[in-house]
Amino acid sequence: MNKDFSEAKEKVGQDFKKYRVAAVGFLVLNVVYIIIAWWKMPPVDLEMSRVVYGVLIFILILFLVLTPMIYRGQKLLVQVLTFIYGGRATFSIYSLIGGDVFPAVPYLLPCVILIFYLLGRAAWDWP
Repeated sequence: MNKDFSEAKEKVGQDFKKYRVAAVGFLVLNVVYIIIAWWKMPPVDLEMSRVVYGVLIFILILFLVLTPMIYRGQKLLVQVLTFIYGGRATFSIYSLIGGDVFPAVPYLLPCVILIFYLLGRAAWDWP
C-alpha cells in the first residue's frame, strides 16, 4: 500500500513541476516582453504616454496575479492562456509575413512562442 501512495505522489509532483516551471517562465518572459515593448515603443505625447504606461503597468500587475494561479496548477486557466498565447503567436507570424507590423514584433515573438510552449507543456504534458 505504501508503494502505491509513493508512486501516485511522484506523478503529482512531476505534474506540478511543469506548472511551476510554466509559472516562473510566464512571469519572467512577460516581464522581458514588457521591457522590450517599452524599449521599442515609438515616442508619444504626454497625455498618450500616461495611458500607454498605465496599461503596461496594469498588464504587469495582471501577470503578477496570474502567476501564483499557474504555480498552484489551475489547469483550466493554463489551457485558456495557452489558447490566447497560441492565437497571439499565430497572428504575429501572419503579420510578419504580411509585412505591416509594429517594429517590436520580431523581438517579442520569441517570448510569446516560449510562453505558449511552457503553458502547453504544463496543460497537456507536451515533451
